[in-house]
Amino acid sequence: MSSATESALSAPTKADQQPLVMQIVVRRDLLDAEGWGVGPLMAQAAHATAAVLHETRERPETQAYLDDLKNMRKVVLQTPDQASIERLAGMLSSSEPPVPYHLWVEQPENVPTCLALAPNRRESKIKKALDKTGCRLWKS
Repeated sequence: MSSATESALSAPTKADQQPLVMQIVVRRDLLDAEGWGVGPLMAQAAHATAAVLHETRERPETQAYLDDLKNMRKVVLQTPDQASIERLAGMLSSSEPPVPYHLWVEQPENVPTCLALAPNRRESKIKKALDKTGCRLWKS
């Protein structure tokens, strides 16, 4: 193998240079229309993030994310309602390869409340799924 080929293979790609981030998607209607408090919604986000980190603990991206505690990046997004968060889950599951996430479903109510994506480098398929399902930065 030539040195040019070796350096091309070992050179980080643009995707590799993106920092790892977790997207946390919370249903906005639970606060606005259903009367949930901010504290209970924060608990839903904590449940979803803990679950996805546990489920993906063997992935190199999750291990790298957890190994760099001082530089963890998260973004909290809002989605309008239950239909949009379920549609997002479906899009992530059906992408090739599937994007790892955890949809937290609060019990005993059986209400999907929050979706957390495993640490990722903001791949275009993730951006598209978030955009298509109406996810926006959380606004107070």
